[in-house]
Amino acid sequence: MQSNFEFLNKDILTQQYYEKANEAELSYVSQLYSATLVAVRTVAENVAREVADLNYLIIDERDTFDNVLKRLRQGNYINKDSVVKAFYDIKGPGNAAAHTLEKASQEEALKSLKNLYSLCAWFVNTYYDEDVDTSKFKEPKKDQYLYQTTSRPTSNAEKNLIYIQTVDNSSGNFDVFEGNQKIGKTGVGDLAKDNSDNSDYLRSWAKKRINSYMTTSGLPFKLEWAELAYRSSDGLWFSDHDVHYVLERSGIKHSKDLAGKEWFATDLETAKRAIKAVKEGKTVLDKVGSDENKPKIVLRPEQQEAVDKTKAGFKTGQKMLWNAKMRFGKTLTALELIKEEKYKKVLIMTHRPVVDEGWFDDFKKIKMPDAGYAYGSKKLGHDSITELEHSNKPYVYFASIQDLGGSEAVGGKISDKNRELFAINWDLVIVDEAHEGTQTELTQNILDLVVKRHTKELDLSGTPFNIISDYDEDHLFTWDYTMEQEAKSNWAKIHPGVKNPYAGLPKVSMFTFEMNKHFNDPRFVGEGLGKYTFNFKEFFRTDQNGKFVYESDIEHFLDNITNPGTTNYPFSTREFRNRLRHTLWVLPGIKEANALEKLLKKHKVFGTEYRILNVVRNDKSDTVLGTDNDAKKENKAIAQADKDGLKTITLTVRKLTTGATIPEWTGVLFLSNTNSAMQYLQAAFRAQTPYSSPEFGKKENCYIFDFAPDRALTVMAESTSLATGVGKIQTKEQRARMAKLMNFLPILGESNQQMAPLKVDSLLSKLKRAYAEKAVRTGFDDDSIYSDQLLMIKDADLQAFNHLKGIIGTTKKDKKPMKVDVNHQGLDEEEYDKAEKARKKKPRERTPEEQAAIDKAKSLKKQRRTMISILRGISIRIPMMIYGMDIKFDEDVSIKKFVDNIDDISWEEFMPKGITKELFNQFVKYYDADVFIEAGKIIRRQVKELDKADPLERVEKIADIFSTFRNPDKETVLTPWRVVNMHLGKTIGGLSFYDKDYQYSYEDGNVIRRWIQTEYTDQTLTRDAHVLEINSKTGLYPLYVATSIYWREFQKMNEQTAGKFNFEDELLLWQRILREDIFLVAKTPMAKEIARRTLAGYHSDWDINAEYVENIVKDAKADVKKETKKIEGLFRNMKFDVVIGNPPYQDQAHGDQSNFTAPIYNEFMDLSYKLSDLVTLITPARFLFNAGSTPKDWNQKMLMDEHFKVVKYIQRSDEVFPNTDIKGGIIISLRDNNEVFASIYDRYKPAHIFVPENDLISILQKVYYSNFTSLSNIVYSRTSFKFTKKLHEDFPNAVNKLSKGHAFDVSSNIFERLPEVFEDSISNQEKENYYAIIGRLNAKRVKKYIKKEYIFNSHNIEKYKVFLPQVNGNGTFGETLSSPFVAKPGIGSTETFMSIGAFEDENEALAAKKYLCTKFLRTLLDIKKTTQHNPVITWSFIPLQDFTFNSDIDWSKSVHEIDQQLYKKYDLSPDEINFIETKVQAME
Repeated sequence: MQSNFEFLNKDILTQQYYEKANEAELSYVSQLYSATLVAVRTVAENVAREVADLNYLIIDERDTFDNVLKRLRQGNYINKDSVVKAFYDIKGPGNAAAHTLEKASQEEALKSLKNLYSLCAWFVNTYYDEDVDTSKFKEPKKDQYLYQTTSRPTSNAEKNLIYIQTVDNSSGNFDVFEGNQKIGKTGVGDLAKDNSDNSDYLRSWAKKRINSYMTTSGLPFKLEWAELAYRSSDGLWFSDHDVHYVLERSGIKHSKDLAGKEWFATDLETAKRAIKAVKEGKTVLDKVGSDENKPKIVLRPEQQEAVDKTKAGFKTGQKMLWNAKMRFGKTLTALELIKEEKYKKVLIMTHRPVVDEGWFDDFKKIKMPDAGYAYGSKKLGHDSITELEHSNKPYVYFASIQDLGGSEAVGGKISDKNRELFAINWDLVIVDEAHEGTQTELTQNILDLVVKRHTKELDLSGTPFNIISDYDEDHLFTWDYTMEQEAKSNWAKIHPGVKNPYAGLPKVSMFTFEMNKHFNDPRFVGEGLGKYTFNFKEFFRTDQNGKFVYESDIEHFLDNITNPGTTNYPFSTREFRNRLRHTLWVLPGIKEANALEKLLKKHKVFGTEYRILNVVRNDKSDTVLGTDNDAKKENKAIAQADKDGLKTITLTVRKLTTGATIPEWTGVLFLSNTNSAMQYLQAAFRAQTPYSSPEFGKKENCYIFDFAPDRALTVMAESTSLATGVGKIQTKEQRARMAKLMNFLPILGESNQQMAPLKVDSLLSKLKRAYAEKAVRTGFDDDSIYSDQLLMIKDADLQAFNHLKGIIGTTKKDKKPMKVDVNHQGLDEEEYDKAEKARKKKPRERTPEEQAAIDKAKSLKKQRRTMISILRGISIRIPMMIYGMDIKFDEDVSIKKFVDNIDDISWEEFMPKGITKELFNQFVKYYDADVFIEAGKIIRRQVKELDKADPLERVEKIADIFSTFRNPDKETVLTPWRVVNMHLGKTIGGLSFYDKDYQYSYEDGNVIRRWIQTEYTDQTLTRDAHVLEINSKTGLYPLYVATSIYWREFQKMNEQTAGKFNFEDELLLWQRILREDIFLVAKTPMAKEIARRTLAGYHSDWDINAEYVENIVKDAKADVKKETKKIEGLFRNMKFDVVIGNPPYQDQAHGDQSNFTAPIYNEFMDLSYKLSDLVTLITPARFLFNAGSTPKDWNQKMLMDEHFKVVKYIQRSDEVFPNTDIKGGIIISLRDNNEVFASIYDRYKPAHIFVPENDLISILQKVYYSNFTSLSNIVYSRTSFKFTKKLHEDFPNAVNKLSKGHAFDVSSNIFERLPEVFEDSISNQEKENYYAIIGRLNAKRVKKYIKKEYIFNSHNIEKYKVFLPQVNGNGTFGETLSSPFVAKPGIGSTETFMSIGAFEDENEALAAKKYLCTKFLRTLLDIKKTTQHNPVITWSFIPLQDFTFNSDIDWSKSVHEIDQQLYKKYDLSPDEINFIETKVQAME
């Protein structure tokens, strides 16, 4: 009989439900009704979980069936009430059947089956596009299931045999079929007859099938094989498609010249092995195409060098980069490394999934299967990680970053996707084309999951300019164009008589032409794009009809390059054109390419001699890179043009500029604005692919043509300099490298109306710009900004650096003087050359002098890094000040001019305390003056370019600029754009540029722009609103507000004008919003200028309501009302609808405690509350716990304020402000004077302080209102042990060694301060006169002895007690306590420790220690413990226990068992217990 649930068997994804549902039917007819109910419930629960997963709900494995159904109901994910009812009607009886001994009735079982049928029908109809009739259910009958031995009856239609056939070519008339086999299927009759492999009976069935379609064709078929398509391991029948799948995944191609997907280019034995593989449950064949007769691949010298250097590099580090140009053979070489190192589990990741086939082909070429390796990917080889794991072989798995990015674990939407892959402990992870996004958030998230502690990472790239600075010399292998051409030139000398492997590689020449000489319209040069840069985007701009705006200029350009003259343009003569034949033209965008295609086709030269191939015509994005199919189409089109006697021009933007091989191309023309060295060189070397044909001959030379000379030279200079490794090298070496490049890649430019080779000096000057760009990208947080003076440190310089280190250091270790060998006074050029040459030799081949030069160079580079790490604390503050400086955007600003332009107040605010201008000037010589000037120009130019941008586009670019600025310290916390979005999005709403979790700014590759509406949006984000930012530092807060108001007004303007407005209208709207709606105050002039720059760019004539308020902190402390009036007066007594911002957190250090900084954010909160009824700020959270250094009466006022509420609490501050640790966490707060919320004091009774978790407050209430006595009654602070006056009488000089006001404190470092009063040991006779004191010395716990008459303690020194460190962890909820220990009578401690208890019996102390280890206690402790400190008050909410043998708690049990007793004692609910168990770490 056919099961009611047969429809579940159609799709592989629902087959699991079919088998269990069929089992339920079988149980029903066997009268096992309870078993029926249990099986039905199992199916229903799993269906519910899949429905949740399909709707992207995060469901934990521990969630119950009931929890899942609640989530589905609450979210309205089930669109039928009858289905909801079916779920619950199944769940109840199913639970009862599983957990009770009551017998189920036939009626209950049948009803449950009917409910399951309707539920499953709804499921497949909704999610699998089926059309199952919910009324077709039939009661299973006993006679239909009697004696059934399989849960899945097989229909006759499924019983197949697989046959293998070809065509008989004995006549020689059918050569096309040679080497090809067809794998087909047909049905089979009576299986009781001979069904053995290739039996006459099976062959007869196969012949019937073949005859039915081949007789009419007249082809003499040849049947090679026939066998049943039955897999005994699981009782399933399979199809010929399963065999095809195995062949395809094994890299076996379909027959080229034969139609139909059943024909494969393979032999009989391989086809038979594929059938066997299906029967064994495999998806790939082992050792396909591994031919012992094929010659063994031997690596070229540089490839073997890459392997050897990597093996050495992995001994000292986890990461390695191969910076190797195209055609190096990265895949083969990487696979050889895998073999030699015998890696077991290797993951290959790439942004370009199309290279999977290339990796698989090379995998077979280099005979990895013979070495025992298996291969897997989504398309080739084994199709799952599970299958590879079960193969018990070492393996290589290929995965695309796009696919991995879909996983929920890295921010995607699919919960189970790639879970197995992320769980593997990979030996090696290879990132192919690593430049394509290894620094993106997505790829970094993936790498964080796949790169485990022992995993090695190998990054491969031909253009790694964006990542190369992450690698030192020992972990970087380089093979560039110069090295390749040098090897080609020297091969015959070094390897006489051996074939030159580089012989086919053409030489590249670069020709640069000055566009702006012929088209000097200022629109084509454009402000902000650089003095000499031609703006191709503007030159080729199109109108709304797709026509060029400057069509006559472009026609003039095309005429110029096709007319003979002294400049010798590439297309200026027929001879030149015939030599080049096929060229690639790189354009600014798709619209521009489409318009140029039309113009070229009409041109007198290009329209008659050329076929124009526009490969981006139908693309939707400029960033499309293309696929193998695109490359094949291009190859075919060029071949057809050759047949037709035409040359070709291929128009592109980025498609086919990376990874594509078009051998016929001989030149690349750049007509775009790209400044990316990575993208430029990928495109430029497309033409270097070897090529030879009878008509064309052998390609010996190829060309790069660039119409923006400065860009071309910059890119080439950057490629050469960066290829040498991190840091700048000596000028002589730079010149030598550049000269070598130009020897093999001549660069010619226009000179005196002719083309002439350029000199090295003009190229070297471009290096400065490359370094400056890198410095800007990193926010001055690398070595690009510094000069080589750091290699020439002298003794006086060292003293200055140590002084600086003491000022900038944030910890005692940071402030310690450094030791530097100053005997080496740097390297001269001769020493540098010697070191560089020696470095290329093997160690055993170096002379002692050469090795000494290498060691000296390494030492000096290490020294340079040390100095840079000190200067970093100053340098990272500079970019933002350059950004805000009130000077012309193109002005050269030297370091001296920079210092002079910053006002003293702003300098003191933005620089570390103690770094005066005079002190900074001592270190100016260590900055590269040219790079500094150029970096300043780049920063200002980036902003200036945005003056012509659409306001919404400008916002995103400004955010990008700010992302390069660094957070220097707690006093100068910059609010990241993400946090601004989160803060205001959660309070006043507006236009957010992030997803709902405020983690990602892109979704499915698109920029996120989403409108958030809150109860305050219409009050604060309209054209009538007045919004004030308090303490503006960056201008990002008012930028968000202005953008949100602009968005609303833009929509209105669009509707009112039917879209008929221009850019000037948009700018006028933006100006009005800044002038009328946005206000800000800053505590320094520089902060004001920075905010102004953010909002208005270089529009100096715009009105911006930005004011510097002198002494705002001091005056607000003195009289907040008066300061309020002053600020209101600055803005014409404006009434503000809302005050927003991130106030300053701390004042400058003062007093004896130089590491103490007083909080001032409370002053700004009070000031803000006076300025507006509505205020939302982001501040430290310590005051919410009545902790920290804010005044206690102010804390109490805030906790009692019924107009104040916490919008969001973030315990870890570094989740908001990267690399910044603010104890107690961060809050986003909102105060509305016109709204009454419950005060924190009332809302969180009995804590009366903020409690982040609801479960936590409910636990506290149960404990507190249960005959509560606090454990704090027996907690003694770290200062409970004191010195007596007697000590000072006997040691009168002791007071001079102790801190002022702390003469009686047994301080944490007392063993170091007063060693004379302590003894290391005492005799037994003396013990009664001494106390033991436990403390720390040299980072170890030690015990020393002191006379009893010198120590006072009235609490517990003569009792048993428990000691634990007074500083513990960092205030993170649920953390462990550091090593509590029991101390006997007669033992005290330094202030390193605090103590608990004064017990008469040691067992009581041991019980108390166990209590400290319980999760229960630490849950209640962490209500008040929000920092690393454990003062007595933090123990207030912990109930005191009876620690004697009479206790209601059995203290002899384990800590875990004691926790269970405490849960029961205080009647905690399952949810509350679960909260504690999952949130609090275990201790024993």
